Amino acid sequence: MNIVRLIVVSVFFLAFNVFAQASGNAINSTLPIKAADCLIVDEAGNILMVQEVISGKFSIPGGAIIDDESPAMAAIREVYEETGFHISVGDMIARTYNSAIFSCQIKTPTPYFVDETGKRVVMGWSAPHFGKEVKRVLLLPNTARMRNNYRFPEHKWMFPKWVPEVPASDFVLSPGEEKGLTPFYRSQLNALQALHSASVSSRGFIYTSNTLIAFGSLFTPLFFVLSLAFIRAFHGHRALLIYGAGLLGVSFFSLLLSTVIELPRPYFIDPVFGEQDTIGYTLPSMTLALTAFMFCWFVLSWDKEKQPKGRKRLALLGIVVVMLVSGKSLLQGEHFPSDLFVGVLIGVAASFALRRAKDLRFSNRNRVLISARFWLLAFVFNAVIGLWIHKPQIIYLSAICLGTYCSLLCLKIYPIYVSAVRRPAKVTFFALATVGILLLVTSNLYVTGKYAINQIVVAMNCGTAWAIAVLLLVVTPRVFLRLMR
Repeated sequence: MNIVRLIVVSVFFLAFNVFAQASGNAINSTLPIKAADCLIVDEAGNILMVQEVISGKFSIPGGAIIDDESPAMAAIREVYEETGFHISVGDMIARTYNSAIFSCQIKTPTPYFVDETGKRVVMGWSAPHFGKEVKRVLLLPNTARMRNNYRFPEHKWMFPKWVPEVPASDFVLSPGEEKGLTPFYRSQLNALQALHSASVSSRGFIYTSNTLIAFGSLFTPLFFVLSLAFIRAFHGHRALLIYGAGLLGVSFFSLLLSTVIELPRPYFIDPVFGEQDTIGYTLPSMTLALTAFMFCWFVLSWDKEKQPKGRKRLALLGIVVVMLVSGKSLLQGEHFPSDLFVGVLIGVAASFALRRAKDLRFSNRNRVLISARFWLLAFVFNAVIGLWIHKPQIIYLSAICLGTYCSLLCLKIYPIYVSAVRRPAKVTFFALATVGILLLVTSNLYVTGKYAINQIVVAMNCGTAWAIAVLLLVVTPRVFLRLMR
């Protein structure tokens, strides 16, 4: 009897060990495989990872299986799309929920460089999805800092088990490359390098350039969103709709140009500015285009009868601000000078086109830019284009168009077109709108930073864009009306 028990226990123990070895890397293997990921390492055990554009998080290359692909075929395709590398797929080393993790090797020696922060950046910008889905390709060690910024929590604790099972790929340190840089852009780059060298030649120039960069950094997407609150508070909801249509048009056109137009300017590493993921793929400068549009529109919309003085000073201020924003971009190597020139042209042209469109009418009662149908069509147009070219920023523009459309429908049913009259009341209105926008943006940043899942990031950004329109047109006027009673 004791012998039988001993045999049973021994068999059970042996079976348990075999199962444990077979499933030691399996987090959950009950679901069918619908995605494939590749684990690629170098000789030091650093892991090849991509930094995602939308979430900003790290992940190993991989993605969903399409049609009748095998998991190995999907792994090969996804790695090429995200990094531009051709790989050989080895054994499946793990199953994580519905994804298969493969041991992979890059077929040819792959160059990398070390950036100013000490990270090993792999030269993977020839990938089809680089710039749209992937921001950078990195070789990262398995550290706490990496794990804190890793997208999939079920992966990051398994790397010590997985990495020893993967044969090392060959990575070669390289000083950089400047393939295909045309003489036109080479001359501009030389000028930028000379400007950068001059900016660090004296203490006074350093202070001046730092001040210039700090001022130019104020002009972010949030700045232009807050300008919407300013227009709503001081000029009313009709002016907000017209000005918002202008910002929408400039943003859409700039994003479309930077995505669709491919100029012969490479992604390269510069000895002065380092890794260049902006120079060469950012025609035009959207920030400068929006800045030029904003000031030009304010000048064109200036009421000479109510305020006969001040228009020239506003135009001069606009020129100074445009120069400061341009200087910031030049000092940091964010754009070529030709990009800045094109950005200014787009902004100025958009302001004159908007003034022309402002005078057009669908009927005697509804202006083109303030009708609900215009914003509905703008929503559909932006959504279709954004989904077609895989540009999430354009999808966010469509969300704010949808919010404006919903707000206009609400105002037709429950009309409350409250606007401040006296200056102190206008300041109060502006403060309410600004606080609401900042709360929405802060909560959005908190949620997207905490979860960093692409679907959540896109959904939260769309929800925030939609809510900002509703806040400015519907919520803030009602809150203001109750406070003023």
